[in-house]
Amino acid sequence: MYKFLLTIFLFACCLGNSSARHKRDNQTEVKTTFSYAYIRVEGKFLSKKLKVKVDLGDSNEQIAEGEKLSEILTNKKSYASILNYMSKIGYELVNTFDLTDNYNGSGGTSGIIYIMKRVEE
Repeated sequence: MYKFLLTIFLFACCLGNSSARHKRDNQTEVKTTFSYAYIRVEGKFLSKKLKVKVDLGDSNEQIAEGEKLSEILTNKKSYASILNYMSKIGYELVNTFDLTDNYNGSGGTSGIIYIMKRVEE
């Protein structure tokens, strides 16, 4: 009896796994592509305003759009305002990195890098 129940259980598991691999005919596979932004934010010397450099890619259109965004975001006073603006135009935060400096044994954070993405249209 034990062998019979074990055989039925293993058969049901294998049947469930094999049916999970097959894609139904009426379902289409949707591939989403993303556009990424590399945003470097640093403080200006003797000022509370921020200097922002946006990198969207290597094509001429991406370079022009990155320079335009850099102009818009530079001179803001808040890191959150940069994130809020990018969020309004469809970007989502993926990761952050801090820029650190070390001089004669002392140092600290000199800026932040944001990696953001948005769904390409």
